[in-house]
Amino acid sequence: MYATIRDQLIAEGEAKGVLRGKAEGKAEGKAEGKAEMLSSLMDARGLVLSDEQRTRIAECKDEALLQRWFDRAVSASTVAEVFED
Repeated sequence: MYATIRDQLIAEGEAKGVLRGKAEGKAEGKAEGKAEMLSSLMDARGLVLSDEQRTRIAECKDEALLQRWFDRAVSASTVAEVFED
C-alpha cells in the first residue's frame, strides 16, 4: 500500500523512459517516412539512385537533412545535386 521513496523514484524513471522511448520512436518514424518520400520522388523524377545512395537515405535519421535533400530533389537535374554539401 505504501510505496517507498525508492519505489516511487523507480516508477517515475520507468515512466520517463517510456515517454522518451515514444518520442524517439516517433522521431524515427518521421525520418523513415521522409526517407521513403525522398526515394519515391527521386524514382518518379527518373533520378537513379545507386545502392549506396539508397542505403544512405534509408539509414539517415536527421529529419532536417532529409528535408534538405527532398527540397533539392524537387528541381535537381542530377542525383549529385541532391547530395552536394
